[in-house]
Amino acid sequence: MSFSSQANAVDAADSVDATGESNSLTKTQFDQFYHYQASQGFMNDIQTIWKGSDGYYHFMYLQNANYRHDDDGTVWYHVKTKDFVHYTNVGVSIPKFNGVWYWMATGSVITNENGFYGDLSKTDLVAYFTSYIDGVQKQFVAYSKNGGRTFEPYRDAAIMSAPDASSNFRDPYISYDARSKTLMMYLAEGDRIGTYSSKDGVAFTEVGDTMLDAEALGGKDLGTIECPNIKTLYDPQTGERKTILFFGANGYQYGQTTGTYYMVGHLDGKNVFVPEQQPKRVDDGSDYYGANFMQQGDAALISLAWMGNWGYSDKTIADENGTAYRLGSLSLAHRLKLRGQAGNYTLDNTFVEPSSLYARAVKGTAYGSRSHRQLLDVTRSTSQNAVLRFSTVSGESRLGGDITVSLTHKDASETIEYSAATGDYSVSRTTTRIQDSGGVYEYTKKITANSGIASPATLTFHIIQDQSSVEFFVQGSGKSYSMARYTTDSKSKITVSSNASVKLSYSLNDIVRSR
Repeated sequence: MSFSSQANAVDAADSVDATGESNSLTKTQFDQFYHYQASQGFMNDIQTIWKGSDGYYHFMYLQNANYRHDDDGTVWYHVKTKDFVHYTNVGVSIPKFNGVWYWMATGSVITNENGFYGDLSKTDLVAYFTSYIDGVQKQFVAYSKNGGRTFEPYRDAAIMSAPDASSNFRDPYISYDARSKTLMMYLAEGDRIGTYSSKDGVAFTEVGDTMLDAEALGGKDLGTIECPNIKTLYDPQTGERKTILFFGANGYQYGQTTGTYYMVGHLDGKNVFVPEQQPKRVDDGSDYYGANFMQQGDAALISLAWMGNWGYSDKTIADENGTAYRLGSLSLAHRLKLRGQAGNYTLDNTFVEPSSLYARAVKGTAYGSRSHRQLLDVTRSTSQNAVLRFSTVSGESRLGGDITVSLTHKDASETIEYSAATGDYSVSRTTTRIQDSGGVYEYTKKITANSGIASPATLTFHIIQDQSSVEFFVQGSGKSYSMARYTTDSKSKITVSSNASVKLSYSLNDIVRSR
C-alpha cells in the first residue's frame, strides 16, 4: 500500500472495497474530528519524539494498517508537526517482514550527533526496537540517512534476545552517556527494568536493574512493565535536578487501570535508575498508554500517548455499519514540569490545547440551590471545548457539595461525579458499541481519582471532547484525565448539576476540523 507524504493527518478519504461497501479500515463513525489518528487500521504505542533540522517535531507510532485482516502486524509510522495540533503524515519508516525482523513493537530513536557510531554521519538517526521472532522477543537496530523517512538494518540479525518465548524482554529505551561515551539501554523485563551498556551500539552488557515488583513497591506490584523512558527535569523552585523513569503498567491492585506511571529518582554511577519515591500516574484516566516524552529545555517535557486500553480497545467494536477496524488515536499533547519538594515531587501536567481550532464561544451563567440542582442542559457537537467555572453564592467562602457533569449520546455516556469539599471524583462510562462482555466490563469500570483541590472558593473544569475521546483537568490541579469513548452520535448532551448552592459560569466552543 502507499501513503501520501503530505496527507492531512486528521482527514481520511472515504475508501470503498470491492463489494462497494465502506472500508472500515479507513473510515468509521468513530473517526476523530481533530485528534490525529492513523489513516488506516489500528494505532497504538508512540515512539521517540524529536526536533528535526526542518523545524518540525517528529515522532513515530505503531500502526497495523491491516488490523484483523490478512497481512496484519505493526510497522513504525512517521508523523511530523510544528505545533502538536496540526499533523502531517510522512509514511512508513520501518516496514515489517523485511527478511531481518518480523513486525515491530516499541523502541526508541537516537541521533548520532555525538559521533558515537563511527561508520555513520552525525546527521543520521539510529533506531532500536523489539520484534517477536517465533514468539521470542529480540532487539534489532536500524539506521536512517534521510531524517527518519526510511530506515535500513544496521545489522542483519538481532543484537539481543530473550532466552525463550515466555520471557519479557522488550521496548528498549536508548540514551547516550557523554561522560563515559557509552550507549545505555533500558529494557522492560516483566517486573524490572534491565539496564545495559555498550561501547559500539551492538554488544550490550548488563550493568544492573531497577526492580518494580511487589517488594520494591511496598507490597503491591504494577503487573507487566512496558515502554520504559528516562528523562531529567530541573525544578527552578528547589534548584534540584531529578531523573524521571516513565513506564507503562497495570494499576489493578490500586483500583486503577493500565496507564503511564513515573518515578522520581537519580542514576547511580552505572546509569541504573534508583527510585526515591513510589510510582505516580502521569494521567489519571483509563486511556493514556504507550506514551513518549521529549525534552523541552531543562525544565519541561512534551508527552504524547495512545488513547487506548488493552482491556477493550482491541475487542470487537462496531458502528452502525458493522465491525470497525480504524481504531485508536493520539492524545492531546501534555506539557510536564517538576514541582514539589525533595522526597515529594510530582509532575505538573497541562494540555497543549487546540485553541486555534475553537469556534466562537457560547457563554452563560446559572445558579443552583439544594432545591434547584440542574445548572446546565444543552446539546452540542461531540467536538467540543467546555469551560465550567463554579463559584460560591450567599456569602459562603468555600465550595461544598457534589457536582455532576454528564455527557450523553444515543449509544454512550460519560459521567464525572466530583466532591468539591475533598477533590475526590469518579468517572464512569457506558456504550453499546463494544461487542465483547470482557471489554464491556473493563470499559464500564468506575474509576476514582483526586484532583488535589479541596474546598476552593472557585473551581474550574476544562473538558475537551472529540468523537472518540474526552480529556479534562481541574484548573490549577496539575493533573489530567484522558479516556476513549465509543459513540456514533455527532451530538453530546451536556448536563451539569449540584446539590449545593453554586454559581456556574460556562463557556462552550465547537472545535473545527484541523487543516
